[in-house]
Amino acid sequence: MAYCTIEEIRAEGITPERVSDFRLPMLIELATAYIDGVTRQWFEPRAMTITLDGNGGQMLYLPVFAIEVTSVKVDGQAVTDYQVYNRFFPDDRRNPRIYREAGWPKGRQNIAIEGTWGYVDKVGTEYRTPLLIKQVAKRLVIREIPLLGDAEGQEERKRSRIVSETTDGHSYTLERLVGTMDLTGDPDIDGVLALYRVPIAIGGV
Repeated sequence: MAYCTIEEIRAEGITPERVSDFRLPMLIELATAYIDGVTRQWFEPRAMTITLDGNGGQMLYLPVFAIEVTSVKVDGQAVTDYQVYNRFFPDDRRNPRIYREAGWPKGRQNIAIEGTWGYVDKVGTEYRTPLLIKQVAKRLVIREIPLLGDAEGQEERKRSRIVSETTDGHSYTLERLVGTMDLTGDPDIDGVLALYRVPIAIGGV
Protein backbone atom coordinates (compact mmCIF):
# COMPACT_ATOMS: atom_id res chain seq x y z
CA MET A 1 0.00 0.00 0.00
CA ALA A 2 1.05 3.62 -0.50
CA TYR A 3 -0.10 7.05 0.59
CA CYS A 4 -0.32 8.54 -2.89
CA THR A 5 -0.56 7.35 -6.48
CA ILE A 6 1.18 8.01 -9.78
CA GLU A 7 -1.96 9.77 -10.99
CA GLU A 8 -1.93 12.10 -7.99
CA ILE A 9 1.70 13.00 -8.65
CA ARG A 10 0.94 13.68 -12.30
CA ALA A 11 -1.97 15.91 -11.21
CA GLU A 12 0.59 18.10 -9.43
CA GLY A 13 2.15 18.93 -12.79
CA ILE A 14 4.98 16.36 -12.70
CA THR A 15 5.40 15.20 -16.29
CA PRO A 16 6.92 11.93 -17.56
CA GLU A 17 9.83 14.03 -18.83
CA ARG A 18 10.73 14.93 -15.24
CA VAL A 19 10.27 11.43 -13.82
CA SER A 20 9.13 8.23 -15.50
CA ASP A 21 6.36 5.83 -14.49
CA PHE A 22 9.14 3.31 -13.94
CA ARG A 23 10.81 5.40 -11.20
CA LEU A 24 7.73 6.94 -9.58
CA PRO A 25 6.50 3.78 -7.78
CA MET A 26 9.87 3.46 -6.03
CA LEU A 27 9.70 7.11 -4.91
CA ILE A 28 6.15 6.62 -3.63
CA GLU A 29 7.20 3.51 -1.71
CA LEU A 30 10.16 5.40 -0.27
CA ALA A 31 7.92 8.29 0.85
CA THR A 32 5.46 5.89 2.51
CA ALA A 33 8.23 4.08 4.38
CA TYR A 34 9.74 7.41 5.47
CA ILE A 35 6.43 8.63 6.90
CA ASP A 36 5.89 5.34 8.78
CA GLY A 37 9.42 5.41 10.19
CA VAL A 38 9.32 9.01 11.37
CA THR A 39 5.82 8.88 12.90
CA ARG A 40 6.17 5.35 14.31
CA GLN A 41 2.74 4.40 13.01
CA TRP A 42 0.90 3.99 9.71
CA PHE A 43 -2.03 5.62 7.96
CA GLU A 44 -4.00 2.92 6.20
CA PRO A 45 -5.87 -0.16 7.49
CA ARG A 46 -3.48 -3.07 8.07
CA ALA A 47 -4.66 -6.41 9.44
CA MET A 48 -2.28 -8.07 11.87
CA THR A 49 -1.78 -9.45 15.38
CA ILE A 50 0.09 -7.19 17.79
CA THR A 51 1.72 -8.68 20.89
CA LEU A 52 2.25 -6.52 23.96
CA ASP A 53 3.63 -6.82 27.47
CA GLY A 54 0.98 -7.05 30.18
CA ASN A 55 1.42 -4.19 32.65
CA GLY A 56 -0.56 -5.49 35.63
CA GLY A 57 -3.13 -2.70 35.30
CA GLN A 58 -6.62 -2.42 33.88
CA MET A 59 -5.69 -0.08 31.01
CA LEU A 60 -3.27 -1.17 28.30
CA TYR A 61 -2.00 1.52 25.94
CA LEU A 62 -1.76 0.52 22.28
CA PRO A 63 1.05 1.54 19.91
CA VAL A 64 -1.35 2.39 17.07
CA PHE A 65 -5.06 3.04 16.66
CA ALA A 66 -7.21 -0.10 16.63
CA ILE A 67 -9.77 0.29 13.84
CA GLU A 68 -11.27 -3.06 14.79
CA VAL A 69 -10.27 -5.77 17.26
CA THR A 70 -11.37 -9.31 16.38
CA SER A 71 -9.75 -11.32 19.17
CA VAL A 72 -7.68 -10.91 22.33
CA LYS A 73 -5.59 -13.59 24.03
CA VAL A 74 -4.03 -13.34 27.48
CA ASP A 75 -1.30 -15.89 28.16
CA GLY A 76 -2.62 -17.89 25.21
CA GLN A 77 -6.25 -17.91 26.41
CA ALA A 78 -8.99 -16.05 24.52
CA VAL A 79 -10.83 -13.37 26.51
CA THR A 80 -13.86 -11.25 25.64
CA ASP A 81 -14.20 -9.01 28.72
CA TYR A 82 -12.46 -5.96 27.28
CA GLN A 83 -13.37 -2.52 25.96
CA VAL A 84 -11.43 -0.96 23.08
CA TYR A 85 -11.04 2.81 22.98
CA ASN A 86 -11.18 3.29 19.22
CA ARG A 87 -13.69 6.07 18.77
CA PHE A 88 -13.49 8.73 16.09
CA PHE A 89 -15.60 11.05 18.24
CA PRO A 90 -14.51 11.61 20.92
CA ASP A 91 -11.25 11.01 19.06
CA ASP A 92 -9.15 8.16 20.51
CA ARG A 93 -6.69 8.03 17.61
CA ARG A 94 -3.95 9.87 19.51
CA ASN A 95 -4.51 7.85 22.67
CA PRO A 96 -5.55 4.31 21.67
CA ARG A 97 -6.02 1.87 24.55
CA ILE A 98 -7.90 -1.19 25.69
CA TYR A 99 -9.54 -1.69 29.09
CA ARG A 100 -10.14 -4.86 31.05
CA GLU A 101 -11.59 -4.81 34.56
CA ALA A 102 -9.82 -8.08 35.43
CA GLY A 103 -6.53 -6.44 34.40
CA TRP A 104 -3.69 -7.34 32.07
CA PRO A 105 -1.34 -9.66 33.99
CA LYS A 106 2.30 -8.71 33.85
CA GLY A 107 4.36 -10.64 31.34
CA ARG A 108 6.54 -10.46 28.26
CA GLN A 109 4.53 -10.39 25.03
CA ASN A 110 1.73 -12.25 26.79
CA ILE A 111 -1.08 -10.14 25.31
CA ALA A 112 -1.99 -10.90 21.67
CA ILE A 113 -4.50 -8.58 19.99
CA GLU A 114 -5.72 -9.44 16.50
CA GLY A 115 -7.44 -6.83 14.39
CA THR A 116 -7.13 -4.02 11.88
CA TRP A 117 -4.86 -1.11 12.77
CA GLY A 118 -3.91 2.31 11.49
CA TYR A 119 -4.36 6.05 12.02
CA VAL A 120 -7.08 6.68 9.45
CA ASP A 121 -9.96 9.05 8.76
CA LYS A 122 -13.46 7.61 8.61
CA VAL A 123 -15.51 8.84 5.66
CA GLY A 124 -18.92 7.18 5.68
CA THR A 125 -18.14 3.48 5.95
CA GLU A 126 -14.65 3.83 4.45
CA TYR A 127 -11.30 4.27 6.17
CA ARG A 128 -8.93 6.59 4.34
CA THR A 129 -5.41 7.96 4.68
CA PRO A 130 -5.57 11.46 6.26
CA LEU A 131 -5.36 14.21 3.64
CA LEU A 132 -2.39 15.86 5.38
CA ILE A 133 -0.44 12.60 5.18
CA LYS A 134 -1.30 12.21 1.49
CA GLN A 135 -0.09 15.76 0.87
CA VAL A 136 3.18 15.10 2.70
CA ALA A 137 3.68 11.89 0.72
CA LYS A 138 3.33 13.85 -2.54
CA ARG A 139 5.76 16.51 -1.30
CA LEU A 140 8.29 13.84 -0.36
CA VAL A 141 8.00 12.16 -3.75
CA ILE A 142 8.45 15.43 -5.64
CA ARG A 143 11.36 16.35 -3.38
CA GLU A 144 13.15 13.11 -4.33
CA ILE A 145 12.77 13.53 -8.09
CA PRO A 146 16.33 14.91 -8.64
CA LEU A 147 18.69 12.02 -9.36
CA LEU A 148 21.47 11.35 -6.88
CA GLY A 149 23.94 12.27 -9.60
CA ASP A 150 22.26 15.65 -10.18
CA ALA A 151 24.40 17.93 -8.01
CA GLU A 152 22.31 21.04 -8.64
CA GLY A 153 19.04 19.24 -7.95
CA GLN A 154 20.39 17.66 -4.77
CA GLU A 155 21.53 21.05 -3.49
CA GLU A 156 18.14 22.58 -4.18
CA ARG A 157 16.24 19.87 -2.30
CA LYS A 158 18.30 20.54 0.83
CA ARG A 159 17.10 24.11 1.03
CA SER A 160 14.14 25.16 3.15
CA ARG A 161 11.88 28.00 2.16
CA ILE A 162 13.65 31.31 1.63
CA VAL A 163 12.02 34.09 3.64
CA SER A 164 14.57 36.82 2.86
CA GLU A 165 17.30 37.27 0.26
CA THR A 166 20.01 39.74 -0.66
CA THR A 167 20.68 39.34 -4.36
CA ASP A 168 23.89 41.39 -4.58
CA GLY A 169 25.43 39.69 -1.56
CA HIS A 170 24.01 36.30 -2.49
CA SER A 171 22.69 35.72 1.03
CA TYR A 172 19.35 34.37 2.17
CA THR A 173 17.48 33.35 5.32
CA LEU A 174 15.82 29.95 5.55
CA GLU A 175 12.48 29.46 7.27
CA ARG A 176 12.33 27.04 10.19
CA LEU A 177 9.09 25.93 11.82
CA VAL A 178 9.53 26.53 15.56
CA GLY A 179 8.73 23.60 17.85
CA THR A 180 8.85 20.89 15.20
CA MET A 181 11.38 18.34 14.03
CA ASP A 182 14.05 19.45 11.58
CA LEU A 183 14.06 16.45 9.27
CA THR A 184 13.85 17.63 5.70
CA GLY A 185 14.11 21.37 6.27
CA ASP A 186 10.69 21.81 4.65
CA PRO A 187 8.22 23.05 7.31
CA ASP A 188 5.25 21.82 5.22
CA ILE A 189 6.63 18.30 5.63
CA ASP A 190 8.27 18.39 9.05
CA GLY A 191 5.37 20.15 10.74
CA VAL A 192 2.86 17.50 9.67
CA LEU A 193 5.15 14.61 10.61
CA ALA A 194 5.66 16.15 14.05
CA LEU A 195 1.88 16.44 14.43
CA TYR A 196 1.32 12.73 13.77
CA ARG A 197 4.42 11.35 15.49
CA VAL A 198 3.85 8.90 18.34
CA PRO A 199 5.85 9.89 21.45
CA ILE A 200 8.47 7.34 22.50
CA ALA A 201 6.92 7.25 25.97
CA ILE A 202 3.69 5.85 24.52
CA GLY A 203 5.52 3.30 22.41
CA GLY A 204 5.96 3.16 18.67
CA VAL A 205 5.93 0.29 16.22
